[in-house]
This record gives sequence, C-alpha cells and structure tokens, in this order.
Amino acid sequence: MTIDTSMYQYFCDGTAHLPRTNKTISFFGRNLTLGEVLAQIDGFAGRLVQEGVGKGDNVIVCLGNIPDAVIAFYAINKTGAVANLVHPLVTADRLVAIAKNMHSKAAVLFDEFYGGYDGWKQLGIKTFIASAADYLPRKLAPFYRIAKLRAAVACRGEEKFKDAVARGSEVGFAPVEIGGEDIALYMHSGGTTGTPKSVELSNRAFNALAHNLLALIGGKPVDDRDSMLMVLPLFHNFGLGVCMHTSLSAGGRIVLMPRFNAKGACKLCRDNGITFICGVPNMYGKMLDSGAFGEDIMRKLKYCYCGGDRLSDSIRRKFEQLGERAGNPIKLYEGYGLTEAGICCVNMKGREREGSIGKPVANTWFEAFGEDGQPVPRGTDGELCVSTDMAMTRYYGDPQATAAVFFDHGGKRWIKTGDIGRLDEDGFVYFVDRKKRMIKISGHNVFPQEIENVVNKVAGVKRCCVVAAEDDGKPAVKLFIQKDDDADEEQVRNAARDAIAAKLMKYSMPRYIVFVDKLPLTQIGKVDYRKLEEDR
Repeated sequence: MTIDTSMYQYFCDGTAHLPRTNKTISFFGRNLTLGEVLAQIDGFAGRLVQEGVGKGDNVIVCLGNIPDAVIAFYAINKTGAVANLVHPLVTADRLVAIAKNMHSKAAVLFDEFYGGYDGWKQLGIKTFIASAADYLPRKLAPFYRIAKLRAAVACRGEEKFKDAVARGSEVGFAPVEIGGEDIALYMHSGGTTGTPKSVELSNRAFNALAHNLLALIGGKPVDDRDSMLMVLPLFHNFGLGVCMHTSLSAGGRIVLMPRFNAKGACKLCRDNGITFICGVPNMYGKMLDSGAFGEDIMRKLKYCYCGGDRLSDSIRRKFEQLGERAGNPIKLYEGYGLTEAGICCVNMKGREREGSIGKPVANTWFEAFGEDGQPVPRGTDGELCVSTDMAMTRYYGDPQATAAVFFDHGGKRWIKTGDIGRLDEDGFVYFVDRKKRMIKISGHNVFPQEIENVVNKVAGVKRCCVVAAEDDGKPAVKLFIQKDDDADEEQVRNAARDAIAAKLMKYSMPRYIVFVDKLPLTQIGKVDYRKLEEDR
C-alpha cells in the first residue's frame, strides 16, 4: 500500500480484501462491521460537505473513545479537511480559544460535556452532538439516555451526530484529491520545549507510522480475530496512530473504552479475546494489581507495548511472570515516541536490550547531538534527535518554534526531541531524561529519571518522582516516594539512599525524601512532576 494518500484511503486499501461483515469496532457488546463503519463514514462526510466543509478547513473533534470519534475522524479526512483533535476535558475557555484562533468550520462535541462549554454557542460554529448512546447495544442505550437527561436538555438545538450521518448518507460528492503531504490533523502538544503548541501532522506521517509498525510484526495481514484494546485516547499520537489507524488499516478490530478502570479493562479483554494491548505503565500496573487480569487473558495475547513513561521493573516482572504461568512467555515491550515524530523506536522479540527503549523502527534514524550541533560518540549522553518519515510538518502558526526544533545534518532533516539520551554501538537507544528536567548541582548534570530508575527497583517502592528543590539557596534534589502499603517507611528510605549511593554520583543523593499516599498523575497516567514542582 502507498503511504502517499489520505488516511481514509489507506484504511480502505488495507481492508479491501476483507469481507464487509468483518467486525471492525466493538463498543460494550455492540459490534460494527467494516461495511457499517465505511457507510457511516460516507454519511458524515456527506453531511460535512453539505455544510460547506472542504479541503483545508478544520473540524474540531472533542470526544473520548466512542465510535462517533473514529467515524468522524475518517469522514473529516475523506473530505480533505483537517481533524482538530481536542481533549474532551478541555476547559471552555481553551476550547473557545482553539475554535476562534484556528478558524474552525465545524465541531463534534460530547453530549455529557457540552453544557459546560460556556461561550460556545456565541461562536456560531456548526456543531454536531455525539453521544455514547449512539452506538451502544439497544438494551443499554435507553439507560444511558435516562442517566444523561440533563445533558440532553443542554444540547437542544444542536444536530445529533447520528442524525447527521443519516442526512448525509444520500449526498454524493466528487472525490477530493488528497496527497500524503496534505495536513490530516492537528494535535495539541506540550511541544518538545514544554510550551503548549498545536502540531500539524500529514496523512503521510500517520500512514508511515502504520506501515513502519506493521513491518515490525512481519507485515502480516490480520482480521477481526485480532483485536486491540483501545484505552489510549484518540487525541494522543499513541492512541490514534497505533491503537486506531494501524489496527484498522491492518484489518483488525478495535475495542473502545472511553474511561479507563482496571477491572473494566480486564473484562473487555476477556469478553473480546483481546490479542493486542498498547498502554502506559500506570494502566498495566493497575490492571495487574486489580486481581482481574488472569491467565485466561494472558493466553490470548500476542503483542503488548508500553510507552508514554518509563516502565518499572516491578510492573514488567509481574506481567511476564503471569505470562509464564499461563504458558505464554509474552514480554511487555517498551517503546518511545513523541507527538512531533510518531512512534520512533521499540524493543521487539529478537531485537531487545535491557534498559533501552529499543531500536529505531523502519525509515527512522536516531543520533545524540552535543551543544555544538554535532553527533556525540556512541555511549555518550546528548540530546536525542530523530529523522523519520513520521515527522510533523510544522507547529501551527509558529514558524519560530518550527525553525527551532528542525535542523539539517548529514543529508537528513532532524527533529530535536528535548530528551537526553544515548545510543550504543549496536544502535539501541537509551532515554536518560527530559532536557528541561535536568538539575545542575555544583556544575554537574543530575537527571531525575536516572534517580527514579534506581529507586523504583528498591523493594517496597510502588513509584517515585524526583524534582528540583533548594537547600539554603542552592539547588538540591527532592525525592517523593509512594510506597507499598505494607512497607516500612524508614527501611524504604534507607534502602533508597543506599541504592543511590551505590549506583549514582554523590550529587544525585536527595536532600529531601518525602513519602506520599499517592503521586499526582497526568490524564494519560504519567507521574505529573510539574504538579510536584508547583507544590514543592
């Protein structure tokens, strides 16, 4: 398949050989077939065209993992418009600002949250209201609607998504010429510098992501007997690119979960015979600790990947020990990616190395660069930079930021990741820390992630986080620890100090060690070190 086409067409090309009766989306017991999904995409695309949406316009999609989001995304892509993906828990002010500043032509919003979007109606933007009830099984949908009566009242006057699909189904429109370099979506990212930015990503970037990842598993076609648990959100590169676009384009089935809870996720795995899982460490940890992630689930799994944050040894160990007991020696493989450059490297069977985040995927190159703009020797820390066909096109409306993150070297175009790391002689990549998290103590670079890696291996430590602090006006290290319930605080404190002293330089020793009942997490399950820095 060519990657130089729309994401919609890439999905169509990848599934052209499959029966239209194949299950494509599963949502709490309701299965949408491939034929149904394509017809629903056609319907909403037709309705958008009726509203004057065309190539280059942008349509906001502010939804969780419900079928409406998948259908809306591919329908927008089919028209040549840009899907403007926004977190459904965004504040009203931020949503309104995005719509105004980016001149959005239309929006698909979630019924449960619509009433809280103050100031939205005044924009006069065509709005379609999506609901989880739209694609729930018939026996469940009425209960949802009753529970959300207040939301339904708030949405009066706006067109329902399902009605829009039906109205647009009779509309025919001329195919739009869409190339790989045309922009497919906007994602709102912290940026490699930590400042909020909107990233423009092309069709080519996401088609290349799917192509590169399928090459890792031998490029084998799959069908609806293979299914991906999709908990990671659509508005996140990992969720959209891996869980949705790669899975669907390969011919697999996605099982949607709008709001994560561990036991519910395990039930979906069991009921749907899940064969693929992609998630963040906190998600795996909670599923394993729930007591519901049993050997019956493990026996059916083929591939499981982890990204978004560093995977602790304890979670990896629990997962792989359960696999061994189930007779399926599957491993939990860690990878690395970023909004600006897709999923860049991953450990795989036969090409893995302990402590690394894997080797680059196809058509992707890594180097660690020094402050002088030149590659540093293998084994030496520098800023990780990536050259890949999955790269973003630019930051929206910010040519200065775009110019600051891209550079040319050795005949390739590189993106600065903002991460410190190194490569070994065999090309395996090692992540050290975010560049902006680095703490300078007595002229020495101290990396919080290195300290966390050591402490997370200490018995009794559930998870930890390191932030910069001050001691008598001088920079210092502050370590927060969330311990196991039955662990002794003083023993854990001493063991952590001993481990740091044995493995790291003296400047890495925390001046303060604070025990907390719970560490704050971001909305995708990473430890929120920024929140701890604010509270320090």
